[in-house]
Amino acid sequence: MDIEIRKIKEKDEKKAYLFCIGIFDEMGWDKRFSYDLKDLSKTFGGEREAFFIAVDNRKIVSCGGVNCLADKTALMRRFYTAKEFRGRGLAALMLEKIKRFAKENGYGEIVLDVFKDNIRAKKFYKKSGFRNFKPSPCKNWHDLNYPKLFDFQKLKLK
Repeated sequence: MDIEIRKIKEKDEKKAYLFCIGIFDEMGWDKRFSYDLKDLSKTFGGEREAFFIAVDNRKIVSCGGVNCLADKTALMRRFYTAKEFRGRGLAALMLEKIKRFAKENGYGEIVLDVFKDNIRAKKFYKKSGFRNFKPSPCKNWHDLNYPKLFDFQKLKLK
């Protein structure tokens, strides 16, 4: 695998948006949850935030972002891998990039939400050290339907 994992650039925005929407289509997810994908640089543009893409032959094949949830807590979002690259170690490489970024930016833990029916992702997160937890209400988890739709995972950084 000769894949480059790097921070998104402005020229990548449209391709990244289309890649993410393709994942939504593949998984049958409600596109109301894609509200933040049209402007990834803004969504992940805060201090101590970033959006990463994995590129293979100028094609985006994986992505993932980090938002600041609290001083020591990073929120990992939009963590997707193209179907043809799943099970080949790319998601683990992307997660390592995100973990390194989180540590370098002073975070002590990473949290995420995952659709309850996304069994493959939940297995990956468990294998990677994430554990279930019950979140406190916050700006990112304000919708009352969230606990019905999602499981919440947490990883302590070492």
